[in-house]
Amino acid sequence: MIEYFLAPGSLPFTAALLVMAGLFVFEIVALFNGLGVNDVVDDFVISSVDMPDDIIDFGDLTTGDTTSGLEGSGSPDGSMIGRVLAWLYIGKVPVLMVLVIFLMIFGLCGLIGQSILRQTVGMAAPGVVAAPAVFFLTLPLVRWCTGALARVLPKEETSAVSTATFIGKTAVIVGGNARRDLPAQARLADRFRTTHYVMVEPEEDDQVLERGSLVLLVRRINGRFTAIPNPNAALVAENER
Repeated sequence: MIEYFLAPGSLPFTAALLVMAGLFVFEIVALFNGLGVNDVVDDFVISSVDMPDDIIDFGDLTTGDTTSGLEGSGSPDGSMIGRVLAWLYIGKVPVLMVLVIFLMIFGLCGLIGQSILRQTVGMAAPGVVAAPAVFFLTLPLVRWCTGALARVLPKEETSAVSTATFIGKTAVIVGGNARRDLPAQARLADRFRTTHYVMVEPEEDDQVLERGSLVLLVRRINGRFTAIPNPNAALVAENER
């Protein structure tokens, strides 16, 4: 039995199950010690990846829809990686939970598939061939499981937000003066009062956004934002509440 799990064709799937078990134990220990590991990981992943606001079905992964905070200004609705992660319900289900589900399904499906091959054709597929095939074949199963979890978990399971929601918000320039093609760092707070730092450059070619000025984020392009000077004094109060 041990030889079966350690066979070259089975090794990627055995390793996946071992990692899954380690993550599961780690989450249990973190839970009993009051560590908010899920929130930290969720915030890191979702704020680091260009996530769309929502993904409903697989066809949305290749659409060219845009999202915009202001009329007439738009940006791609998330990167390809962001669309895949959202398709797996990351943002609605904790990242570590999705990873545990994926490793479990990947490992079990791989081992079962290799066992069937040994019994029918007398040999298993090489690991370098089987692992990519099982990876893609199990993604719909992972999505089905995470989708079921998303329907039963509390809606605010994570406080992480998509960077797409920053469009239309005010931010303060904190990293020097921002010019076209020379972005500067800006600070803003999301609806959970969590502080985020983003790279900002002016919307207009000849504009300069000076350090300490309040700006309005209007577009998201390649991981950075374009902004205009704050056009409405009422937005200052909204930003500082």
